[in-house]
Amino acid sequence: MKKYFVYISVALGIAATSACTKNFEDMRHNPETLKVVPAGNFLNAILFDGVNIGLRESHRINNELMQVTVSEIATTDFSRYIIRTTESDYPWEEYYLTLNNVKDMRASAKLAGEVNSEAIALTLWAWLYQNQTDIFGDIPYRDALRGFPDNQLQNRFDSQQSIYEDLISKLDTANALFVTDGKKGLEQGDDLLFNTAATPANMIKWKKLCNSLRLRLLMRIAHRSSAAKQEIGKMLSAPDKYPVMISNDESAVLKYTNVKPFQNPFFSARDYDFNGDRAMSKFFTGKLLSWNDPRLPIWCQKASDGTYTGIPSGYKPEKFDSIAAIPAATLSITLKKSNLTGTIMTWAEVEFIKAEAALRGYAPGNAQTSYENGVKASIAFWGGQVPADFLSRPGIAYNASLEQVLTQKYFALFFNDMQQWFEYRRTGFPVIPRGEGVVSGVEMPARLKFPIMLQTVNAANYQDAVRAMGGDEISTKVWWQRQ
Repeated sequence: MKKYFVYISVALGIAATSACTKNFEDMRHNPETLKVVPAGNFLNAILFDGVNIGLRESHRINNELMQVTVSEIATTDFSRYIIRTTESDYPWEEYYLTLNNVKDMRASAKLAGEVNSEAIALTLWAWLYQNQTDIFGDIPYRDALRGFPDNQLQNRFDSQQSIYEDLISKLDTANALFVTDGKKGLEQGDDLLFNTAATPANMIKWKKLCNSLRLRLLMRIAHRSSAAKQEIGKMLSAPDKYPVMISNDESAVLKYTNVKPFQNPFFSARDYDFNGDRAMSKFFTGKLLSWNDPRLPIWCQKASDGTYTGIPSGYKPEKFDSIAAIPAATLSITLKKSNLTGTIMTWAEVEFIKAEAALRGYAPGNAQTSYENGVKASIAFWGGQVPADFLSRPGIAYNASLEQVLTQKYFALFFNDMQQWFEYRRTGFPVIPRGEGVVSGVEMPARLKFPIMLQTVNAANYQDAVRAMGGDEISTKVWWQRQ
């Protein structure tokens, strides 16, 4: 019943907010409450919930589609590009609930005149909505979080193009709002991401995250928008106005304390639930082995025979017994407790965006330098040491190709919510083998289907959205995928 109530809350516009911490218990969209609740009190719950949604979907769906892991459960078909509609329930419900708190954070910040808190709320808004629209395509946006007293009983869907344009604009607004002189941090509340409550000088890290996310959004739609191409060049040509991440210390990663309630969501799970029912894929370990990559032993646990053997993705169901019998490497069990998997965005991704922008002619810059910075940044982020000869090794040595840049970006996006899947849908890289068990004519899913409940509780707007998108199938391409 809780699940259906949430669908009705979101789809019909009835206000709902998750009781993530004791600070949120009495807030329920009461305007008088917002006048007294510091905006910063929303922040950590938003970060924790938002990161955990992405981490769960990365582990469950992204890693299977993108051949990081391969399920050894006979009834799991993600690697054969079969996704049941029920998989849509969790991200749809949880992202909207978390966005409801972002909305309240911004409202509280505006009432109190807390410009940094408002800028942070706008940054979080863009981060979470980007994930939601890239999963589903057209979604309720301008009407989505309206409830009583507005009494907006039907939520219209917005086009993905208009959503992206608004998110990019909001990030530009946030960039202008930030006060980063070192005297003004988070006004009240705590900040698990950058510790700006204790160290106001760290507010520049929030501004850099804001602009780095803006680069991500612009790059995702640049092939469809000449304005986005121009904006990438404008941003990268004006680092003083649009500062972005320039070190791993500025990467936006929720570093779990692993003290309740801020624990890695896998911290208390059985080992089997984390890595016992899935093996590493042949593609993933094969690439890392071919480079003798220092990230391999950090990410992967050797098989029982002492090797990093991976299994083929998308194998035929009738071969299950023989595949399951292969001694295979698994995800490292240390990742269960890692404080590096709660990733929003890393410096490595920024460098790969710069490299791609230079290669495509969107912005000035040295593509090779940015590419090599990205490779080194990813290894160092995970605690690895970059071998002296690493950048000259076959397959790693820069060859000025988009495929190489985007393949390394794929590895740098390890456990970064569903960004690997989004990027593959945008670029077609890395080139991953097609499983022999994938039915002829079936391609990599382009989205998740809308939750079934929408067909009942918001039927008219659902049908309008389906017509506008050209269908409600996992093969229906979202706006930025269409040429």
